[in-house]
Amino acid sequence: MANLTPMMRQYYRIKERYKDALLFFRVGDFYELFNEDAKIASKELGIVLTSRDKKHPMAGVPHHAVFPYIKRLIERGYKVAICEQVEDPSKAKGLVKREVVRVITPGTLIEEELLSKENNYLMSIYKGCKYGIALIDVSTGEFLTTTVDTFDEVIAEILKFTPVECIIPKDFENIEEIKKNIPVVHPLSSDYYDKEECINLLKECITNLNDVDIEKESIFACGSALKYVIESLLVKDIKLRLQKYISKEYMILDSTTLKNLEIFKNLIDGSRRGSLIEVLDKTVTSMGSRLLKRWIQRPLINVDEIDKRLEAVEELYEKSFLRQNLREILKEVYDLERIVSRVEYKKATPKDLVALKDSLKSVEEIKNFNFTSQKLSKIVEELKTLNDVVELIDNAIVENPPLSIKDGGIIKDGFCEELDELRELKENHEKFIKEIEERERKNTGIEKLKVGYNSVIGYYIEIPKSKIRLVPKHYKRKQTLSNVERYTIEELESIEDKILACDEKIKNLEYELFIKIRDKIAERIDEIREVALKIAELDVLATFAEVSVLYNYTKPKVNNGYDIIIKDGRHPTVELNTKFVPNDVTLTKDSRIILITGPNMAGKSTYLRMTALITIMAQIGCFIPAKYAVIGVVDRIFTRIGTVDDITRGYSSFMVEIAEVGQILKNATSKSLILLDEVGKSTGSKDGTSLAWAIVEYIHKIGAKTLFATHYHELAELESILEGVKNYHFRIIEGETLEFDRKIRRGVSKESYGIKIAELVLPKEVVDRAYEVYENLNKEMNGSVKSLLKEIANINTNNLTPIQALIELDKIVKKCKEMKL
Repeated sequence: MANLTPMMRQYYRIKERYKDALLFFRVGDFYELFNEDAKIASKELGIVLTSRDKKHPMAGVPHHAVFPYIKRLIERGYKVAICEQVEDPSKAKGLVKREVVRVITPGTLIEEELLSKENNYLMSIYKGCKYGIALIDVSTGEFLTTTVDTFDEVIAEILKFTPVECIIPKDFENIEEIKKNIPVVHPLSSDYYDKEECINLLKECITNLNDVDIEKESIFACGSALKYVIESLLVKDIKLRLQKYISKEYMILDSTTLKNLEIFKNLIDGSRRGSLIEVLDKTVTSMGSRLLKRWIQRPLINVDEIDKRLEAVEELYEKSFLRQNLREILKEVYDLERIVSRVEYKKATPKDLVALKDSLKSVEEIKNFNFTSQKLSKIVEELKTLNDVVELIDNAIVENPPLSIKDGGIIKDGFCEELDELRELKENHEKFIKEIEERERKNTGIEKLKVGYNSVIGYYIEIPKSKIRLVPKHYKRKQTLSNVERYTIEELESIEDKILACDEKIKNLEYELFIKIRDKIAERIDEIREVALKIAELDVLATFAEVSVLYNYTKPKVNNGYDIIIKDGRHPTVELNTKFVPNDVTLTKDSRIILITGPNMAGKSTYLRMTALITIMAQIGCFIPAKYAVIGVVDRIFTRIGTVDDITRGYSSFMVEIAEVGQILKNATSKSLILLDEVGKSTGSKDGTSLAWAIVEYIHKIGAKTLFATHYHELAELESILEGVKNYHFRIIEGETLEFDRKIRRGVSKESYGIKIAELVLPKEVVDRAYEVYENLNKEMNGSVKSLLKEIANINTNNLTPIQALIELDKIVKKCKEMKL
């Protein structure tokens, strides 16, 4: 350290406190990175790596264009510490003072330039007797907590909320499993889980703590999240409302179901393409888009609340002019949730306040709408216009303010008398500068003489070098450039001091006024957040109506009964990419388990998924892709679709399948909807048939509504054995080519047409050989069976003693086992 320059010693002292972050160290107009940080930045950002004193690798980015660089680093999972010059370099005595003013991590973003329109959740997980989960979106102020009993439920919450960053205790089990599902995971020391500190943070930061009954595990999850956020934002405290949610108060969608039904991501590349949310998300505000996702994450089970949403959607569906007007107004509303969060964290810019004002003006227009449905009427009635906030910003802030809050040009004329006087004084001085320029041109005869200003040398008189001979003797040389010379005079120096002093006073006063205005608005944060939520609700309800018109959806009837009856149902995503054949679904007490047979590619899996997605859409309050539907509310949807192994747990595809089925059988109720596709196919046909048979019998006892697609035609016998089991099938039309009519019918498919369908993709030689083997196996089996039957027919039972009869029966049993009958 003794051999380092003062600036590098300062750097190392600051870096010591932020070892796990890339330190962006402000030097003039650049942020510089040194040593290992510089090497990482050079590699990740593609910027030049140089060196300082041939000892310290160095790389830098311009301060005015830093956000694109930070965004790329954040997306790759890095932390970034922003170290600013916190005093004016021109006034600093010696080394400029520097401090870290912000630590940016993927889950603590508030900067508009770094955020997408989706929620940006930081998740905290703590394991005690249960798992405590906290989710905080710093950019919107949303703070959620819950507890779950199993790690599978933790994964389900991760898949629902898709957090971008997660904090967990260092000794947390299943860290690797968490890392598979969350891009950035930080194991933290026990300091973050000190019980007393966690409780104190909750008391200091949660405004409604007395109204929230949170469990012990949630205290640690929430407390550690608050500590992490405060350290990242470098704020003394934050004020948030905590919302406790209980998964069982909504339809439960576990991790497997979310994946299999492609609710938020498709199974091919993990993008939104082809997912349910892609179809439904026609929202016009960022707040609405985020709320839509939350509604899909947690479908309702309260029929009254579902009906209120459906009634609202129906009104907007039928009143197209009203819907279009509402959506046009909502398009003018900025992201209020994120604006007020920046206000709360004292990061809001003048442009944020203008956006807030314009958004609240749009709210005033919505108050003029006359709705008849209960939900829409209540939203409009409770919607606050906050005219005093609008008036404050309108009177104070110019229409197109600068981004910086320290360079002036923010406050309108007429808002502050003192500021107006300073501006008039500055304007008079600048007018006098112009008079000096005109006088000196006349006195010297130099037409191109001009008086200018820059922050380095101040005011100057600039003269082309070709006219230097005309410069008066009392001019003092100030700066030499390639084509001009710059001078000053005593009169100019005198007025310069007055102008600069006046300019500094103006900037300081504008800064103080802006901070007071921002703090005044911060007092209304809860009210503005309530406005934001109601705007989001209007957006989602109008969007449901919009997609319903666009895709020809109809209003479902939702009740607390058992039945799910769908007429001409369609798969909401598949129908957008192919000609879709609608199908009916009838799940009642008399037909509660539907066994579906038929060839591959006939549409069995699509039929299963269609039923589940229509049910989910109905329970979030959206119209559905069907001609008619009655939906008895379900408490959970379970799926077992597809085959995959799990190497990390040492599970084969069969073990994964059986483990998932085990979870379904353990947790399903008579109010659940179960979708099973080819259960048992990952093992031998007899074992698979036996397991599938036993599983159907067990589900029959539970009473859950079930769609069971299978190639085990033996299961068809269950229709005559178990009440409420019905056989349905998809048929195939054989000709020169195979034709799928995609229509579900009563009855059982005769065969699976596996080889026939394989003709579509396999070489002819392979297919021909498969037919030969198939015929040989059938002949061999038929010959063996005929031989056995002939042998049995030749037994003269009249001449057998009881002992001889038993011996003959034992021979027959052994031969049947050898033939695998």
